[in-house]
Amino acid sequence: MGFSLPIVDRSFLAAVKYRSLGLNEKASKIFNSLTRFKNLPKSIAEQTQFHLGEICLNQKRFKKASRHLSIALNYNQDNASYHFLLGKAIAAGGLGDLKQAVSYFKASLKLDPKNVKALRFLGVCMIHLNKAKLGVGYLTRACNIMPHNLELLKLLVRHLQEQNMHEDARACITKALFLNNNNPKFKCLWNSFLFHEARISQQNSNDSQLQQRQVILPFLKVVTKKKTTAPEQGRNDGPESLPTPHANRAKWKKNKRRVR
Repeated sequence: MGFSLPIVDRSFLAAVKYRSLGLNEKASKIFNSLTRFKNLPKSIAEQTQFHLGEICLNQKRFKKASRHLSIALNYNQDNASYHFLLGKAIAAGGLGDLKQAVSYFKASLKLDPKNVKALRFLGVCMIHLNKAKLGVGYLTRACNIMPHNLELLKLLVRHLQEQNMHEDARACITKALFLNNNNPKFKCLWNSFLFHEARISQQNSNDSQLQQRQVILPFLKVVTKKKTTAPEQGRNDGPESLPTPHANRAKWKKNKRRVR
């Protein structure tokens, strides 16, 4: 039979309050001190490991986060968020064991089929495991659940274009435009999609067969008749006399007298 001391309850509530205020370092210190107590109540022990795992996951300490979340999962096997966070920690941003992470994402979806985050991460993991069709299917399910999520739609369209599924991408954006006709961001996504499609078609048109069919026309030099110009006639007037060296000085003295 478990017992709960007043110091345990107050410490746990203080750590949760620190975490709500964004003071994760203080909260993690209190949670770590709570793990030293033996025979903690099951609810407090479970929540302590969960909070520690989530803090480490936000700090990108994936190994420590997976250890705390696995302990929390042992307390409660039917929690979908525990499965999802543990799979996210194991995937470690694409650098971990993706196959093991996929199993936890699937377990989370069994408990919560409408978990959009689990569908998103599962779809991306399946694409990285060279199972693009399954991955795109999970991303499509996520977009159907949240049709107003622009970032999720961008992710789906990008992977569809990478798999050369351009018609499916066009259908997804058209459906999103119909559901979000008042949002200009979806219109911008549609314009960028059209630009990308035009660029791909232009690249495909510049193939080797087309270059072989191109003909370089010779440069023709246009010959024109030279215009006959009349010879320049010389001047018939005589040479002008140059002013004397002292002409300007005499003029200056004359002007100076007038000023006086």
